[in-house]
Amino acid sequence: MAITLDTIVNKVFKVVKNGYDNNEVEAFLDEILEEMENREAQTNQLKEQVQTLTRELEKAQAQLAARPAATATAPAPAAKTAEDRHAAESFELVLSKAKGAYEEIVAAADSRADEIVKQATEEAASLRSKAESEISDLTAKLTALRKETTDYCATLQKLLNQQTASVEQIKKLL
Repeated sequence: MAITLDTIVNKVFKVVKNGYDNNEVEAFLDEILEEMENREAQTNQLKEQVQTLTRELEKAQAQLAARPAATATAPAPAAKTAEDRHAAESFELVLSKAKGAYEEIVAAADSRADEIVKQATEEAASLRSKAESEISDLTAKLTALRKETTDYCATLQKLLNQQTASVEQIKKLL
């Protein structure tokens, strides 16, 4: 089965006990959908460029094919050299455009990859910062609770000692 954008959008998963988090699965599918849409747009752009370059190549080939007939009627060596030079220039132009398209695609892919890495790095730094902040808060709360526990124990010990002393005094009186 070919996976299309519609397949991803309309995919429904069964909900099972101890299964995957539905929101997480949907978020991941959204990321895949976005990436496929970007790639489809890039593919369409490249197809248009290929069509343009193919037309230019066919035009250059047609001009090249027409030249031998022209040279048969006018066998001037200087004209043939000029036509050959023109054909070579046309071919170089087409080749140059193809290289330019390739470089644009590679640059766009590199840029997108850098963007994704940068975003992931920022997200990781943010998560780390939040975690460190929460650890700091929890550590402060734990320290406060330990102090309260120590104070409470000391107060209980003091009360116990007072009660013990009172019991001792009562025993002496009896």
